[in-house]
Amino acid sequence: MANLDSTIVEKEIIKSVDAVRKKFKIDAVVNGDCSPGGIGIASQVLLNVMRRLEGTLGIAIPHNCYIFHDKKTKRQLTIKEAVEKLIKNATDGN
Repeated sequence: MANLDSTIVEKEIIKSVDAVRKKFKIDAVVNGDCSPGGIGIASQVLLNVMRRLEGTLGIAIPHNCYIFHDKKTKRQLTIKEAVEKLIKNATDGN
């Protein structure tokens, strides 16, 4: 498991998701309570966000861990929930 600060992780996810929102001209507020999948950002794009986070945070996210969705509840996660999932599952990067 990687040693990550939740505040820093949340800030980086918000920054990345907000950049995508602007690029695709999505009219939504991006904050910790925002669900990126819920505002219309496709999972393929969010996978790219996850790869950027790996580089920015110096971590590795397992391939079977999609931080923006909960398989059990079949629900899109908020950024705050994604932070928790990322911290729980990420390992130190290269």
